[in-house]
Amino acid sequence: MEHNVKNASKKSAFSILLFISAIIVAILGVVLLVVNIYLYKTSVNQAVAQGYAVATVRKAYVPSQLIPGIFQPIALYGGIALLLVAVGKTSNKVSNCLAVLNKKEICDDVTHEYCEDQTDQDVASVENIETTSPEEISDETQKNID
Repeated sequence: MEHNVKNASKKSAFSILLFISAIIVAILGVVLLVVNIYLYKTSVNQAVAQGYAVATVRKAYVPSQLIPGIFQPIALYGGIALLLVAVGKTSNKVSNCLAVLNKKEICDDVTHEYCEDQTDQDVASVENIETTSPEEISDETQKNID
């Protein structure tokens, strides 16, 4: 039973590669998000140090730096990561289906070959019976009885 569980949960190498790529892209997105927030904070601090009012600086920098700096990594890197995960799951399901089909085809081929061999033998037996004349059959039957 454990052997079947291992085979059922086995993932293809391509699916694993896609999942690892998705994790890497997601990490890069989080890093870019942190960097953009840090850049916004640094820009606000520099403007305030130059003598501008905090409210004025935030009013100017929030729509120009902070919002794009937050949404860009989430949308771009998050979207790519989700796309990679979706393709990885699809690839895994397709490879599992192909593995099942290959096993079924192998079984069908073995069964089909066996059926062809068996059919050939049955046909040969029928041909032998049909080509034998009735007198030969009765002579052979008499010899077997004696």
